[in-house]
Amino acid sequence: MSNDNDDPHGDSRNSRGRSRHRRPKKTNRRILGGFGLLVVVALGLGAWLAYTVNAAYTNLNQTNEYAQAAKTALLAGDTSKAEDSVDDAVRTSTRAKDATDSLIWTAAAAIPYVGQPLDVVSRIADVVHGLTVDVLTPAVAVGTALDPSQLRGPDGAIDIGALRDASPALSRAAAAAAELDAQSQAIGEPTFIAQISDARTRLQDRTHELNSLLANTDIAAEVLPAMLGADGPRSYFMAFQTLSESRGTGGLIGGFGIVRAVDGTVTVDSLASNAELRIPYDPIDLGPDFFDAYETRFQPTQNWQNSNVSPHFPYAGQIWQSMWEQETGERVDGALATDPVALGYILDVVGPITMSDGEVIDGSNVVRVTQSDAYFRFENDNSARKAYLQDIAARVVAKMQGNIASPRAILEALGKAASEGHIAVWSADAALQSILGPTKIGHEVPDSPDPYAALVVNNGAGGKLDYYLQRKVTYSAQTCDGATRTTHVVAELTNNAPLQDYTTYIAGRQNDSTRYDGPPGTNRSVVALYATQGATLTNATINGTPLFLLTAAERGHPVFYVPVVIEPGRTETIEYNLVEPNVDGEASAPVQPQSVPVPTEVDFPDCS
Repeated sequence: MSNDNDDPHGDSRNSRGRSRHRRPKKTNRRILGGFGLLVVVALGLGAWLAYTVNAAYTNLNQTNEYAQAAKTALLAGDTSKAEDSVDDAVRTSTRAKDATDSLIWTAAAAIPYVGQPLDVVSRIADVVHGLTVDVLTPAVAVGTALDPSQLRGPDGAIDIGALRDASPALSRAAAAAAELDAQSQAIGEPTFIAQISDARTRLQDRTHELNSLLANTDIAAEVLPAMLGADGPRSYFMAFQTLSESRGTGGLIGGFGIVRAVDGTVTVDSLASNAELRIPYDPIDLGPDFFDAYETRFQPTQNWQNSNVSPHFPYAGQIWQSMWEQETGERVDGALATDPVALGYILDVVGPITMSDGEVIDGSNVVRVTQSDAYFRFENDNSARKAYLQDIAARVVAKMQGNIASPRAILEALGKAASEGHIAVWSADAALQSILGPTKIGHEVPDSPDPYAALVVNNGAGGKLDYYLQRKVTYSAQTCDGATRTTHVVAELTNNAPLQDYTTYIAGRQNDSTRYDGPPGTNRSVVALYATQGATLTNATINGTPLFLLTAAERGHPVFYVPVVIEPGRTETIEYNLVEPNVDGEASAPVQPQSVPVPTEVDFPDCS
């Protein structure tokens, strides 16, 4: 049988001779037409997305320019220009945010891998918009009140009323900056496109810097009015620390003064050398850990020479308060400490001082003159040396109390000194101290479980060679797994003292408990590591040789200490291997103030 559809020639035709296979061509045209429409739509959407990306990128760049212009104008005291620049920044950041909030952008950003950079840009736009609206706008609004050139009147008094008026707005801006900084740090690395990666890094750096700046400004506006006498006269014991003989908070008390504040007017009186202090004082109780770690060996609450052997500055503050009360009957409201490095930063701004014999002391030589040269110049007359150093301090204080051409520059100098640990503050007011304590200027040993490694050196010879002692610290860990982890601390101590003869006063006064050998310039230090709360020491070595360490405790932190003798030109390397609790907090290795910067390196995985 045959089939009507069968055609031995392979050409099936209908009764009119047309091919029956040509009918589907109309359908193909429809498919091709639909596909073409999809291509056109896709191209249109792609073009629109490209346009939106360009708009977002352009507006973000413009926002950055306007924000920088606002900052420059604010620092220059041009409030009107700062306000205009912030308004422009808000406008362009809003455009960038609107662009990245579109449905097309959101859909494209949801595409795995390919869309991830768009998601990063969207998050960047959100943070930038928040910064312009919630941080820069209120910051500029209070900028006039906090302009240093306006805050300090012709008589030198600080406008503490303006500080208090600005405090609420600053607190809100600081809180917003902290939240936006957290959002910024949480933005992931883009899968590709280097420009977006660079933009993310710049944003994270700037938000972190802005967060720190506003946090510090907020704290200053909150505590300064009360500390500067807005609620009644205030007084503070101020210690000038000698970094050539190390102590836990920096150095031995070389001199002191009493700072008085009334309604924003600050004066300094009772300037004197440490020769005016006596030994012993009646002891005070700072708790069992302090008693076991320090009082039994150094009597710091009775002996001013060891009063700041602990790195926890509030202890020193309380001891100095007690000492001054026993000396005069006056109970001060707090304590301050500073040193020649801070004086150098101040002299860089206010200009040099000229001594009675014509000697010029400025920011470039004040550390060397006070911490080294003076000991050789007055090697046979210690009283004359102390009078000379007291004269330098008095002249710097007088210069600060006079007319200052750039109040902003002096604030920046003080801020730099505080950030490096060369200025410390303690308040006897518990509410104020709770705010000051955790900051860098508070100089606390933190009561916190966060990873912590603080290397602290106390002079172990009663000499003045620590001017030449350089320190370097590395604190590292490798894992976030498990309840504990191993950590590693490397402390390098280098004695850069010239190989020459020194007086006993400079070289150190040895006795039966501190006797050591070595060529002239050999130094002896008591080196202590303040470790993470709950940490245990596995082992320690010095230059690769096993080392036996003594132990103590402070504010929950284990302390491992040992005397170390360092000859001139030598570096002693102490390595500590520890096991400590695995916690999410940020690792820190705070720097003890000294005459030269202390390089530190913290290499920890992010376990948050």
